[in-house]
Amino acid sequence: MNQDFETQLQVIQRALGEVVLPALGNADKHVIEQLHLSLAAIGFMQQRLPLARRYYRGTLQRYLTMANAVCARLQAKACGLEDLSAKGQATLDDPSASDADFRAAIAALRAMIAVLVETSQDTPHESALDALVMEHCEAILSEDRSWCIPLGFELRPEDLPKPDWQP
Repeated sequence: MNQDFETQLQVIQRALGEVVLPALGNADKHVIEQLHLSLAAIGFMQQRLPLARRYYRGTLQRYLTMANAVCARLQAKACGLEDLSAKGQATLDDPSASDADFRAAIAALRAMIAVLVETSQDTPHESALDALVMEHCEAILSEDRSWCIPLGFELRPEDLPKPDWQP
């Protein structure tokens, strides 16, 4: 059995598209639809898998930038975000960090920033913090939209800036 992920994904796509799909013949419409969605998901994975590490690293860097800006805005050393930022930076600097490590660091930063935004309601810095987070989210959203272009939901993909994870 070939252990190359790209080859394995090609084998799966071919088996599902050329063997399973024709064999379904008169299957219920939703069954055929689910198979087509599965084939599209496999195609997306095949296309994006080689770029995943760069994508996750870039996303973590953008969240670290946002976290640093939030800490500066709050001028607080005890909000817990500094420790998460340090851990996130260590993950970014670690050549052996896995994609799962990047995703965990991103999720932790995102969750802590959300808590800080929520707890800033009705405080003097609420609107400034909201604006800061929205400003940083613009770059994150742009990268996420670029990442999902192959799924076909973007009306004008050519209008998006070239993502930093793309060679």
